[in-house]
Amino acid sequence: MLISGLLIALLGISSPVSTGPDYSECYENTFCIEAEDTGNRVDIYVRSLVDWEVTIFLEVEMANMRPDTAMPLVQSMPGKKRTHALSLKVRDIGYPWSFSYNLTWIPGDAGARHDADAVYELPFAKGRSFAVGQGFQGRETHQGTYAIDFLLPEGTPVHAARGGTVVDTADRFTEGKLDPVLKAAGNFVTIRHDDGTFGYYVHFRHQGVAVRAGDRVETGQLIGYSGNTGYSSGPHLHFEVFSTTKEMSSRTLPVRFRTGRHGVTYLEEGQRYRR
Repeated sequence: MLISGLLIALLGISSPVSTGPDYSECYENTFCIEAEDTGNRVDIYVRSLVDWEVTIFLEVEMANMRPDTAMPLVQSMPGKKRTHALSLKVRDIGYPWSFSYNLTWIPGDAGARHDADAVYELPFAKGRSFAVGQGFQGRETHQGTYAIDFLLPEGTPVHAARGGTVVDTADRFTEGKLDPVLKAAGNFVTIRHDDGTFGYYVHFRHQGVAVRAGDRVETGQLIGYSGNTGYSSGPHLHFEVFSTTKEMSSRTLPVRFRTGRHGVTYLEEGQRYRR
């Protein structure tokens, strides 16, 4: 992305979806990068379009300019606000200036910390019981992750294990099998919890998601119906809790569940649990 003089142009890693009357590039209906030229500096803002945070990574190359903060910039931006990210000051006024930058981003607040007292509900209806097919650090597909596979038959109602705001969903996919091509083709729901972590539910059936981005859901609320879409060996619900990192990635977290027989506990592979 090259910006010079009063002519501003930006290309990001994601295709923009809209532009405003001033310079603005918006990304996946989530946030916009806005720049204001004051004559001797350019102020860059992030304007959030959603209720949750995003973390950005910004690298800048400049000619006749200097930033007012250390680069590269890694910063988490709050939801529903316009936040000043940085200013680029012109060194020698009257001479041409320019800058270019690369932007990457990830949903979430890199400073979020999981609530140590949080207890999750089993993600199915009260009175029902299902087995855990694969647990934390499972040898099949959970190596290095804290994720749970619940053996739910296709069409089983899925309920929110913890309340929050729906960040993203997909329910257009139809196929499921152990084919690496399908790793990004599972129907899912992602919910942001109030502590800034996320609950991720995957493998819903085709058109089996009952919520949409922006919805506020409560613990135990119906969010969809289980299936067998994406990288999957059979019908089940994959569930994990993750947080965003400053390295622009995510890390999964071990969490406890409330169970009818075992009380509040970490779930074990091969065990059956009743809600």
